[in-house]
Amino acid sequence: MDTDDFGRSEQPESPSILTKAAAMLQGWMAPLIFLPNVMPLKFLFSTEIFPWAFLYGSRKNLVVNKRFLVWVAYLLLGLILWAPPVKSYLIPLRAMMALLNACLLYWWTFRCEEVELQRIDRAFRWVFGVTLGVGLLQNFYLFPSFLTTPVKLFIDRFEPIPLGAGRGVTSLFAEPSYASIDMHYFFAYYLMINRISHQSRLGMALIAGLILFDILVIRSITGTIMISIYMMSFLRRKTLLQGLGIGFILATATFYIAREMNTLPRSVEVAYDFVVNQEYRDPLPILLEQSGFRFISIWSAYRYGLLNPLGSGVGGWPDASVEAMDALGVPASALSFFFELSGGDYYGVRPTSFVAGLMLESGIIGVILFLWAFGKYFTDPRIYRDSHGRSIAVLFWFNLLMLGTIGDPIPFIIFGLCYKRLCPPDSNESSTEPLP
Repeated sequence: MDTDDFGRSEQPESPSILTKAAAMLQGWMAPLIFLPNVMPLKFLFSTEIFPWAFLYGSRKNLVVNKRFLVWVAYLLLGLILWAPPVKSYLIPLRAMMALLNACLLYWWTFRCEEVELQRIDRAFRWVFGVTLGVGLLQNFYLFPSFLTTPVKLFIDRFEPIPLGAGRGVTSLFAEPSYASIDMHYFFAYYLMINRISHQSRLGMALIAGLILFDILVIRSITGTIMISIYMMSFLRRKTLLQGLGIGFILATATFYIAREMNTLPRSVEVAYDFVVNQEYRDPLPILLEQSGFRFISIWSAYRYGLLNPLGSGVGGWPDASVEAMDALGVPASALSFFFELSGGDYYGVRPTSFVAGLMLESGIIGVILFLWAFGKYFTDPRIYRDSHGRSIAVLFWFNLLMLGTIGDPIPFIIFGLCYKRLCPPDSNESSTEPLP
């Protein structure tokens, strides 16, 4: 970080009662930053992501990049200008909160002390173990029935068993696709902090286990895409044949096991149709059918942001998304998501990619300001020289640009923790100039 990027920190003071209480609260909240779908008052909120990360990172010693403040000011300007036309003021406020909840805690990782880092790692290990355990219990119909009702009070759409129709389990997330995205970050960070090589026997065994967990337990197409991106991130020329061989063996074993199941996992069924029925010749229909609104929302949002450089304003996504999808000329009847839920009528949907959402609400200018604020950290070569850092970075870029959940803080948190470990700050970064 440059010395002119941050505000000068204040002189340390003796901790007060409020400071100690805040530290205790942060310790209690540490596991929750990895569980964004856990809602303390679900009956009061219609959102699926609670701002645990925003609350955890909102502290007086949080120091942010000045360019980040410029980006936030631009978003606030759009929110103020576009808030009146929307049906409810909660829409722009929730839209702004989703963006900040996703990325605010990233800046905390720069100033995270070793004691807090160890506390976060302990919380992470606990959450990773519990989410794995809950997913397996759900898959084998072993989740305790007496816990189902209490858990449903905190997690939207939670079911103690697989969802059925080829869909798998949710674990402690709102749906299988959410679980598949975050579980891959958990896995990648677990290998990193334990320094488990991808090419070691243990590393390959764990990766094989993750693949089987993806296909046979979570059963989400998103998970299949995520594990494919993850594996491509650490393959090199000398390991390419080895990786292809392992992938072929696992794919064969998975198809064999799946044949014995009453209902094929959704990811296996889609892959089978794509290859055997030669749907790869015209992939657009299957993309529209299987992705629900995701593919069309991302595609249309990027186009909208290029044609409207200022975007629709934060909170303007309901009408803007309809306009963007209509401009593509894709009929609603081609999208099973809209057809099943509303008889084929469009209605506002927020893109599932962070940058696509920015394109829709803030235009290409908002995206440029975002990359101006974060870009130097996202592209630091020290991350990509480490195999674990490279894997996390590739997952991060894919979710940032193509497929993710716009308010999910997990990608930013894991990438920030990765940056903290691989790119320690220079000595001159501890003293910074005040903000203008």
